[in-house]
Amino acid sequence: MPALYLWPVRVDNKGMSMDRRQTSRLKCRLPLRYSRGGSRVCGGYTIDISETGARLVLDEAASSPAQITLELEGRITVLARTVWAERLPDGKRLVGVTFEGMHFGQCLTVSSYLSELVARAA
Repeated sequence: MPALYLWPVRVDNKGMSMDRRQTSRLKCRLPLRYSRGGSRVCGGYTIDISETGARLVLDEAASSPAQITLELEGRITVLARTVWAERLPDGKRLVGVTFEGMHFGQCLTVSSYLSELVARAA
């Protein structure tokens, strides 16, 4: 079972949030599979996830794909765009992604999935 908790929000000296994210992040390690443009499927895992994006560790570090199809635990599939990336010492790639092109039903599904993760961790 993955370890989960709400990620703390940083504030400046005026009490204002320094985090531009609109949703809370859950720190969790979830297995994932991804593909870029229909090519072969690769693996990895999440570091944290929210309703609008995630921080991932991708097993294949050859390059940072601009857009990937991301599948979480074989249950949720979303289109994601790479926002930033860096190579890790072990040869993998740390990547920040934002979810794109989600219709209302997908947004609800992702939200329900995150609620389920919180409940599983409790």
